[in-house]
Amino acid sequence: MSLFKDKIELQIQEAELATQKSLERFPPLLKWLLVGCLVAIIPGYYAAKAISRHIWQNKYQKTQLTAKPSFTNPKAPVVSNITVTTLKQGSYAAVITISNPNFDLSLDQVPYQVIFYNAQKQQIYSYSDQLYLLPNQTKYLTVPTFTANNPVAYTNLQLPQTLPWQKRLQIPTVDLITSPANSSQESSPPAFVVTGDFTNNSPYTLGTVRLTFVLYDSSNNIIGVSQRDEFTVAPFERRSYTQLWPNSYVTDLGKIDVEAYTDTLNQNNLSVPAEASSSASSLSR
Repeated sequence: MSLFKDKIELQIQEAELATQKSLERFPPLLKWLLVGCLVAIIPGYYAAKAISRHIWQNKYQKTQLTAKPSFTNPKAPVVSNITVTTLKQGSYAAVITISNPNFDLSLDQVPYQVIFYNAQKQQIYSYSDQLYLLPNQTKYLTVPTFTANNPVAYTNLQLPQTLPWQKRLQIPTVDLITSPANSSQESSPPAFVVTGDFTNNSPYTLGTVRLTFVLYDSSNNIIGVSQRDEFTVAPFERRSYTQLWPNSYVTDLGKIDVEAYTDTLNQNNLSVPAEASSSASSLSR
C-alpha cells in the first residue's frame, strides 16, 4: 500500500515539474496572458450565468400566464315589493319574488332578514333565513305565519352589501315536478287545507326540499302564503303533502301556486344512493 501511494505522489510531482518546464518555455507576455485567462474563468462563469438568467427571465415574463377573475360586474338580484298577507286578525305572512339576472352566476347560503314595522316605524317582527339562487332563477322567498299586536305598515328586506357570487363549471340538474293542488275548507277544527304531491325527477337523494304555497284571489292578488320543508326525498320519489292554515277561511280563491326548490349548489344536499347488491352478481357461489 505504501509503495502504491509513493508511486502516485511521484507521478504527481513529475506532472507538476513537466508543467513548470512548459511554462518556463513560454514568452513572458504569453505566460501572463495564460495566467490571466485562468484567473478570469471563475468570474467569467458567474457573469455568463447572470446574463443568461436575465435574458431567459425577460423572455418568460412576456409569455407567462396571469390570473384573471372569471367574471366582473355581476348584476344585482331583482327583488319585488314585499307582499304582506293576513287570513285572520293579528296573524301575518309575507312573500317576496327574487330573480337572478345572471345566466352563469349563482349564490349560495346568503343570509337575509325581513323586518316588519308598525305605523310608528317601530320594529314588531323580524325573520331571518338563508337563500340560494341558481343561474337565471326566479323564486319565492316566504315569511311563515307570525302574530303581531300592531298591524304591519312597513317592511324591509336586508341582504349583505357584498354578495358572494360564484361561477361554477357545473351544477347538478334536479327536476322537481309539482302536481296541481287541491283545496278544501274544514270546519272542525276550522282550517283551510291544500293537498297535492311533488316528484323528485332526478337520480339524487335530496336532503331538503322546500315547498312554498302562494294563494291568489280571483283578481290575481296574493292573499295567503305558507311554506314547509320535506327531508330525505329519494330519487324519482313521489311524495304527497297536506298543508294547513289553522283557523283561517279563504272565500275568494282564484288559484294556488305551489313551487318546490332544492339547493343543488350545496354538495351535502345531494347524494347518489349506492346500487343495491344482488346475490346474482356475487362470485362467492
